[in-house]
Amino acid sequence: MKIVFVANLKNPSASGRQRLWAMQQCNEEVYILDKSRFLPKLGRFAGHVAKVLKQPALMHNSTAVGKALIELCTDLKPDIIWIEWATDLKQDVLNQLHQLSPRPLLISFQDDNPWGDRHGDKWLWKNYFKIVPLFDLHLVKRKNDMDNLSALGANNFRVWRHGVYNPLFHPPTTPAVKKYPVSFVGTCIDERAELVEYLLVNKIPLHVFGNRWRQRSNLPERFPANFHPAAEGRDYAEVIQQSQVCLGLVSHSNKDEWTMRTYEVPGCAGMLLIERTPTHEVLFNDDEEAAFFSSPQECLEKLQNLLANPVRCDVMGNAAYQKCKANHWMLEDEMQRLLNEIRVNKDKQTLTSSAVQ
Repeated sequence: MKIVFVANLKNPSASGRQRLWAMQQCNEEVYILDKSRFLPKLGRFAGHVAKVLKQPALMHNSTAVGKALIELCTDLKPDIIWIEWATDLKQDVLNQLHQLSPRPLLISFQDDNPWGDRHGDKWLWKNYFKIVPLFDLHLVKRKNDMDNLSALGANNFRVWRHGVYNPLFHPPTTPAVKKYPVSFVGTCIDERAELVEYLLVNKIPLHVFGNRWRQRSNLPERFPANFHPAAEGRDYAEVIQQSQVCLGLVSHSNKDEWTMRTYEVPGCAGMLLIERTPTHEVLFNDDEEAAFFSSPQECLEKLQNLLANPVRCDVMGNAAYQKCKANHWMLEDEMQRLLNEIRVNKDKQTLTSSAVQ
């Protein structure tokens, strides 16, 4: 199948790059439209102006992106057009893509939550809500996203489960020195500062890598040795490999049940201590392949026990990695399952059309 993949790929750590890689592993013809190549007319001030005016289309030169997309697809005649976070594409662009012959399958991917508690970001989704009915398939992170999209006129959905991105997240080839007793990689959002403060005050040797901690808390000033710049790409994977325990926190404002850490830490055969959610309880056995907590107090107790037993941490991390392999929870496996489903449904539609004729 020919696939046109549309995403902002400027950041080398963007999750879209992982999905693009997985798609390329499936031996499909993949053509890329990188939205970051289309500089907004407002330059580096575009994001600020877009937020002030609450106009998502100003984030990129959306007119140029739409024109390039139509020209590319008219020339290639793709089977699939995969668009990530279609917040800035206008309705007329989708309408023109509908007119292509043969008609491509239009896929929308987004794993944020427009219906979550990040009320300051609501403006980002204005355009997206208008074009929701024009997509043939919506890939989402949560089952309740389906109800919300259905209310906007969408019909077909699939939960995207992600998986281990093996080029970055894999066990170290040689035993890694454990530089960090406990690490957390993530942005200062939701109630994370309160949990981190509780752990540090209770003498947990926690090292935090991420953005906005200085802007949103005084913790880096109080515990300067425990805070580090954001770790991305290879550096991030090394933090996991060099940690005895990796702390995983879901986004409560997004109402998430899993996070990228759910796969990244086990992918490195790391010891994952993560919030107890229905999804995590389905994936891993508590205190066998990962450890779960539901309160700061339980998190503290489990960390104290895990830090006292590094061998147990290694055993649980390896058990999680083996489970991911045995269950084919690799990112390319998830992508292949999806493309196989699309191919089967496409064949069924072709057979139905032939029968009608």
